[in-house]
Amino acid sequence: MIINKFFAAFSQLISKTSQVAKQPLVKQNLIQSEPMRLSKYLAQTSVCSRREAEKMIQSGMILVDGKKVESNIPVTSENKIQVFTKNGERMPVKQSTKVWIFYKPVGMICSHNDPFKRPSFYDFAKLRLKTDQHVISVGRLDFNSEGLIVVTNDGELARCMELPETKLQRTYRVRVYGTFTEEKLKKIRNGVTIAGVNYGPYWINVENRQSRNTWLIMRLESGKNREIRKVMQKFDLRVNRLIRQSYGPYKLMGLKPGDFYEAQIEPEIKRKLYLHTRKKLQNVQEQIQLEQTKLNIKTLDDQSKNDKLIEKQNNDLSEKKNINTNPPKQIHSKIN
Repeated sequence: MIINKFFAAFSQLISKTSQVAKQPLVKQNLIQSEPMRLSKYLAQTSVCSRREAEKMIQSGMILVDGKKVESNIPVTSENKIQVFTKNGERMPVKQSTKVWIFYKPVGMICSHNDPFKRPSFYDFAKLRLKTDQHVISVGRLDFNSEGLIVVTNDGELARCMELPETKLQRTYRVRVYGTFTEEKLKKIRNGVTIAGVNYGPYWINVENRQSRNTWLIMRLESGKNREIRKVMQKFDLRVNRLIRQSYGPYKLMGLKPGDFYEAQIEPEIKRKLYLHTRKKLQNVQEQIQLEQTKLNIKTLDDQSKNDKLIEKQNNDLSEKKNINTNPPKQIHSKIN
């Protein structure tokens, strides 16, 4: 009943918006193009306070475009800024990057196109955020699942958070219907193979046992398509409710279905984004070096072939010259 009321209100909101707001939404130009002092830039990108930035500048802990800075110079988002602290290197996130937390209700899809015309998260997000920016969900929840979705306008950040090697932990409350035994719990913890695909192992505990339903808490560091449902089905258990409670450092924090709130980019995410960006840069540099090596080898091969051709031509000319300068002696036969 609550879900039906929610989507009835959602449909009315879309209808009113399409009738009244025929003018395009105002674009939110969040990119800082004007130069600003380095300390202010670092404060606005949540790296440190202005005072801390000024101290680090004096200590030679900040590089701009690969060069150590000794004064509070003007910078923009185009500059490559590296900050070295006691806890390692930190890199400012783009000023335009935003992160929101959304409680996705049951009955909403995380897709741009749906042949069945079901309510889409993307349509709802743009209406609630009042923006025509391109927003992206970090990971997905299927149609019948609910709970936390991290939303951002930065594709690189979303990609970084989704990658298995980032190892951002997801926590789920899962209600399963069927006979749930300690033996099944042990087997699920160890992980299973379904149709040649390995799932798990998992951190999983029983939260509450009912007559035929059991509430579980599960933690995953990656999420394959319908993973939890497939694993439970393997043990004759049917998932009849699935709620994602957290994704990395982000938690639902009392949100209700359909609620949004803007969150900070947590230090853990900044660090992982920096490592992800650095790895990509290293891969690009390695690829460039590989291509350069291949080009050098090809150049050497071509030079070697050219040298051999020149040598052959010189040899042929030498032979012709020898023939011309030393013609063969004529043999006269004696006539008796």
